[in-house]
Amino acid sequence: MKSIIKNIGLILAMVVLLLFSGGSTVSAQTRNLDAAAMIADTLIARPLGLASIVIGSTMFVVALPFSAPANSVGIAATKMIVEPTQFTFTRPLGKI
Repeated sequence: MKSIIKNIGLILAMVVLLLFSGGSTVSAQTRNLDAAAMIADTLIARPLGLASIVIGSTMFVVALPFSAPANSVGIAATKMIVEPTQFTFTRPLGKI
């Protein structure tokens, strides 16, 4: 199991190093940065966004008894569920 995790980490490190070894022209560097941003978004930001949806939904349910009497259920839902969902599913790939 440890060797599998070590291999995955090594592969990810190589991919990141290859992505950031830029070309010599400005347009090539711009394309590499766009591709790097998209890959980083896909591998890092989207999974973290998905985890924040799960954690936010759980925390919303836990906080519901406290936010209902204070009439702040809508604000809590927006901050804990809606915004992470929009971050994960509706923004363009590569825009962080």
